Parts: sequence; C-alpha cells; structure tokens
Amino acid sequence: GLGEMQQLANGVGDLKKVLSNVKMRGTLGEVQLGNILDQMLTPEQYARNVVTKKDSRENVEYAIKLPGRNDQVVWLPIDAKFPLEDYHKLIEAQEKGDLVVIEDMGKALEARIKGEAKDIRDKYIDPPSTTDFGILFLPFEGLFAEVLRRPGLYEMLQRDYKVIITGPTT
Repeated sequence: GLGEMQQLANGVGDLKKVLSNVKMRGTLGEVQLGNILDQMLTPEQYARNVVTKKDSRENVEYAIKLPGRNDQVVWLPIDAKFPLEDYHKLIEAQEKGDLVVIEDMGKALEARIKGEAKDIRDKYIDPPSTTDFGILFLPFEGLFAEVLRRPGLYEMLQRDYKVIITGPTT
C-alpha cells in the first residue's frame, strides 16, 4: 500500500510539472483537442497546422473543412489556449475570500481571454477562405465555466472578436 501511495504521489508531482510548464501545458491542450476531433470527425474532415489566412505564415492548430463555393474548402479555425496562471490566481483569491483581489484576478483572466480571442481573429479568420468566426478551446471545464460565469464576456467575444469559447464537453 505504501508503495502504491508513493507511486501515486510521484504521478501527481509529474502532472504538476507538466502543468507548470507553459509549452507542455499548451501541448496538452492541443492533444486533448486533437483527441476530441479524432473521436467526432473523420481525418478528411479536418486538418492540423493550417495556414488559413492569405499572405500569412501563422498556422492554426486545427481547422475543420467545410464545403465552399466552386469546390473550395472553407476552414473553421480552432485554437487551444490554457491560461492556467490567471485561473489559479483567481481560484486562490476566491479561497481566501479577498473581494478586491478576486475582482482584480477576474479582470486579468478576462483580459487574457480577450487577448487570445483577438489573436484568433487577427491571425486565422479570413473570409471567404475561412468562416467568419473561430473557436477558442479551453481544455478543462473549470476554466471554461469561469469564463462563462463572467457577465457578458461570452457574448462580447462572439460580437467583437467573432470567437466562440468551447470546452471539453462542448
């Protein structure tokens, strides 16, 4: 039993290391998104690392192929983001019950999400070769739920940035 507990503790430590590394965390979000797309779509229905905007070198992690005019492909860009630091700071403030810090950390998380949505709009959305909107995938439900909880944020991202927020179950 003690050996199993030590093994479990090591596994938790390894997971903590992965989540504290920004590059590894981003890769985890991409892999999760890729697995979801693999389960829902055939390989012919989407692509990975697609340049969706003309005269750009920016490639979106995933894009769904949609039919367009004259047998042209229209891409629906999907980008995974994992702003864990901002979310953790907000959770810590909530646990301490510090209303001023909660407000500040909530605003910081909103600013980060708005920045990510702006990046998606500016880098990947380019009608008619793409849809007129993109998708920002948040790889865990707590973060997704927190973004939805922010008054008006979800609607503002759709209206101003043409970006829809999704999580693992959506």
